[in-house]
Amino acid sequence: MGVGVPQLVDYYRKVYRDRFRDLPIVNSKLEIEAVGFRKLEEHELGVLITPWFINLVLLPGSDRWRNRTQGSIAGIVLPGGELDFTVAHDDELGTILSAALFGTVADFPGQALARDIARETLRLLFTRTGEVGRGPGKTMSRRELLKQLGGVLGDAKRVTDA
Repeated sequence: MGVGVPQLVDYYRKVYRDRFRDLPIVNSKLEIEAVGFRKLEEHELGVLITPWFINLVLLPGSDRWRNRTQGSIAGIVLPGGELDFTVAHDDELGTILSAALFGTVADFPGQALARDIARETLRLLFTRTGEVGRGPGKTMSRRELLKQLGGVLGDAKRVTDA
């Protein structure tokens, strides 16, 4: 089994400090933060905000994915539909699964918007299928999730453009 949320955050703070701090992909308006982690069966699922990406992260509470190939895809069933996660193995973290929400965060104006998007993403993922206009048993693509987040992003764009 892997690590908990505090260890995940500490790990990424160290990565930032030791390897990413001075890279041009870093948005200095963002900081490392774990948002909304909650139980999903024996696992924990939430959003990790960093100055260089925002990902959904599943911290396994079992050895279920330990023997999966690095980079393989695991479909995770959530109340809002199934979402594909990438399996990663790390010497410090053990096995974690992630799904990219934003591979770059260069245009994010600040932590508050990143946090709001993280919370809305989790709200959508934990809303039962059909309550967000999707048919039962359908896999949710990243594109569909981001489309549903469009209202939050649109509101933020209008605020930052004002």
